[in-house]
Amino acid sequence: MRQSTSNPTQHGNASAAASSRVAGGGGWSTAGEAGGPLWNDETRTGRRWIIAASGLGILASLAIASAAARSLSPAWPCDTPTQCNEVGAHHAQAPDAQPEDLALAARLFKRACDQGHAPACNNLGLAYQRAEGVPQDYRRARASFERACSGGFAEGCSNQGALYEHGLGVAVNVGDAQRLYSQACRRGSALGCSNLGVLFKEGRGVTPDREAAARLFAEACRAGSPVGCSNLFLSEPPAAADRDRTQEP
Repeated sequence: MRQSTSNPTQHGNASAAASSRVAGGGGWSTAGEAGGPLWNDETRTGRRWIIAASGLGILASLAIASAAARSLSPAWPCDTPTQCNEVGAHHAQAPDAQPEDLALAARLFKRACDQGHAPACNNLGLAYQRAEGVPQDYRRARASFERACSGGFAEGCSNQGALYEHGLGVAVNVGDAQRLYSQACRRGSALGCSNLGVLFKEGRGVTPDREAAARLFAEACRAGSPVGCSNLFLSEPPAAADRDRTQEP
């Protein structure tokens, strides 16, 4: 059974035990992509980097190539929190991104997050968790995901839950992980639904419930989570085996 978290490649000794069961994952938040829409926003996302917002300004920003983004003044490459998050995502996702690109992206995410932009807070949490542009700091990652979650970005709730489940920068607390995954799933996070399904499948912090797990995996799969689809597929053979056993003479 695979679990989707904010970080497909774990860092540090604290995550070594969890890395074998972590696969896939959410990504940087940009406009109109899947995995974590605003609670009051109907947009879905499906690519790795996410920027949540609306309006013609987004379309213009998304048209900026990575090279063009680098040509902007690193001291002031944006005017609004949405633009800062967009430009930061373009720097971070550039195929040839250099350390200075990641560092600039992290600064832009922080600037936007400090102004209350929830998707940027999620991105800042990813930067701290992955040590991309900033030193790895799970405590700050958790604080950033918490701001994203409380600010209305569902994926932030799921990412925060993953830290609690795997004990990254905080004591393992499956109860808090389950609560945050549930919150994320209810509010549109495919990753949250898939992660919650794993807890039900394995009976971790909840009573084992194969049917509930299958429903959650199906919901995650429909919402565009490849890991949710994989878990749904993997959850079917045992059920078929059980049916076969009940039919044996």
